Amino acid sequence: MKRTRKLLALTLAILLALLSFAIPVAAAGNAAESSFSFGEQAEHRFYQIVDKLLNMILRFLNTLIPGLNWAGKIPRLADYSTDQFYAGEQTFDTAVTAESKWSAGFAEASLLDGLDVMGGDYYLAGSMEAFNGRVPTERVDDQCVSAYALSDGVSGIVAHASVDCYGLARGDILEIRKRLSDFAAAHNIISINVSAVHQHSCIDTLGLAAPLVPAILKNPWATLLPDTDERAVAGKNPVFMENLYRTVVKTVTDAVESMTAGSLYYGAADVSELIHDKREPIVFDGNLNRLRFVPDDGARNEIWICEAGIHCVSLGAAPSELTADFPYYLKEYVKENAGADLVFVEGAELAITSDTTTLSYDDSIINGKMEALGYAMGEKLLAISDETALEPVLNVKHAEVVIPAENEILILAARENLLSSMFVRDRLGYAVVTEIGYMELGNRVGIVIAPGEIAPEMLWGGTLDASESWNNEGWAYRPLAETCGAETLLCFGITNDQIGYAVPDNECHSMLTENEELIMVSWNVASVLTKAYQALFASVK
Repeated sequence: MKRTRKLLALTLAILLALLSFAIPVAAAGNAAESSFSFGEQAEHRFYQIVDKLLNMILRFLNTLIPGLNWAGKIPRLADYSTDQFYAGEQTFDTAVTAESKWSAGFAEASLLDGLDVMGGDYYLAGSMEAFNGRVPTERVDDQCVSAYALSDGVSGIVAHASVDCYGLARGDILEIRKRLSDFAAAHNIISINVSAVHQHSCIDTLGLAAPLVPAILKNPWATLLPDTDERAVAGKNPVFMENLYRTVVKTVTDAVESMTAGSLYYGAADVSELIHDKREPIVFDGNLNRLRFVPDDGARNEIWICEAGIHCVSLGAAPSELTADFPYYLKEYVKENAGADLVFVEGAELAITSDTTTLSYDDSIINGKMEALGYAMGEKLLAISDETALEPVLNVKHAEVVIPAENEILILAARENLLSSMFVRDRLGYAVVTEIGYMELGNRVGIVIAPGEIAPEMLWGGTLDASESWNNEGWAYRPLAETCGAETLLCFGITNDQIGYAVPDNECHSMLTENEELIMVSWNVASVLTKAYQALFASVK
């Protein structure tokens, strides 16, 4: 222990010596005068150097630790291809024709029916536990899949499932699409999307909820033996995942087959007093946005597609109770008081959580806070009086994006079978292939379809300038709301992939100081995505 401390002290001393040269040079190379003191800048530079050293150490370990013959199994970027990517439309047609008519369908199903998730190897997602994982101790409500299908009668059908879960990696999305491929071809489905509502209290569907220390110690050697999947420590339960695939597929097909003609409206409720942004800059969309489909025949329920950027952590980030959190109670309230079926989609919610200080509830009841929050949001929705009728024009396009993989923590997780992200070999390193999308409704409402947890300021502005940013650099890109061309911009977040956080490059801190930086594919993921969105907008406008 004493030797370790001496070595650490020597390392820190060397780093601090380097800092005495690094900080003045960095400051001299930047025209903006930083609002941080010299000492704060030195601290920032110190953490940046430590981050790089830790990443270098992990990279070295990643070359030594066996893991699923990983490099031999993943494709080279030049050879990568998938027939389960839905590109949508090549160009956007804004005209209303004689055939133009909205139609929509809805379906919902439980992911827990028939499963005993209180026993066996089932872990709750949303918090990485070193040794035991978080085994659910109590089921509070239900973990479900809600899906809608939407068409303007001309462009084809957009199908969208929203899953009560922490996240789904793209490998799982592609499996769902594979099982839907014949149905999609027969019904002219041009876009299949699967979102995660991002509860930190549902059964793990991503993989990072596995007991990490046992997984890292055992999985490398398990990969060298027969029956690897049975021997390895995993966060995702294969029985649960198979049930999830079947349930999502069934829900999407039911939604498509239940489609009926109607009208579509957009409205929004101000819920800003229920939102708390934990990270500078303080930027968020204060609206609970609603797309309301009204069937022509009046015999079916209305379908409400609602979006807001609020983390589902009413019980904290690491509860032991299984719950779908406030979206469950929001859907319950709307169904009971408006007779409508609701699909909740998570928005741009980087570090945004709920603020319940204005609500009254019994804190001794396990679901008191989340019920109060869901009901309060439901009341706001029912009070919307100012709506815009949307013309029956639907446009959607998707694009694949390659993001260089710099975070060796996530690479290690993928190598040890804890993530099903789409990694490829790229030059001397690795990259992640993900996808983005953009949908417009009625030539008025634009929707950014985003993988992972995107920073709101990337969409609506408010990024820090060079004098305010942690690394004394600026942000060179216009907000997506200014470049997409739509009157109103929404965000469907954590959709078609969970790639972690997208923090603007100049706002990235250290993995040792912030949660978000720990789960990022790379430190420039935000600029890579922003440029990809701008190219996508330009291709259809």
